[in-house]
Amino acid sequence: MDEILKNLQKPFLDNELEFRVGATNSDKTKGLALAYIQARAIQNRLDEVVGIENWKVSYKEISGGFIAKLELKINNEWIAKEDGAGITDYEAIKGGISCAFKRVASVWGIGRYLYEIEGKWLPIEQRGKSYIFKETPKLNNQHKENQIEETKEERAKNIELTFGKYKGKTLGDILKENKDYLIYLTTNSKDTKIINACKYLLNFKEVS
Repeated sequence: MDEILKNLQKPFLDNELEFRVGATNSDKTKGLALAYIQARAIQNRLDEVVGIENWKVSYKEISGGFIAKLELKINNEWIAKEDGAGITDYEAIKGGISCAFKRVASVWGIGRYLYEIEGKWLPIEQRGKSYIFKETPKLNNQHKENQIEETKEERAKNIELTFGKYKGKTLGDILKENKDYLIYLTTNSKDTKIINACKYLLNFKEVS
């Protein structure tokens, strides 16, 4: 079991990752590049580590999204883990299923390390109702020598919302004004980064 989990959790190659714009700055000239694993890369990882006959995934439609169940056969026993995601703005059903698959893969440790890597701010331009990067993002594995590393709390507080009644405000600002809205985001946001940041800030506030 330990060896299987270790191999599932290995970092991915750059060409197995994809990026999307997370938060944006106030004048919408730069966006935070958030890295995600391609669904095909997850499938390849499962094939390589446990074998094509030893994993299976199923989906259950719920109100506004999907629950994915990823089962692995380990020591002749099927072990299941579940996670879910809402439908997406683009290709709603396909996108929702893909996001649910990526999230349940993270429950098994696949690509979970990406949530701990600081995103990189890059120039963006508007394309329709969303934004795209003007240059191809690369994973920011290292900090510059003279860069002052933000704490996990500071990174969470500095995430700026691009939707809803608090659009343009950071999670840190919202935490001061309306803690209940962070609780709302943990169950209603479609962005895993925002969900994890809200959970961290709520837990941090409770123990501090």
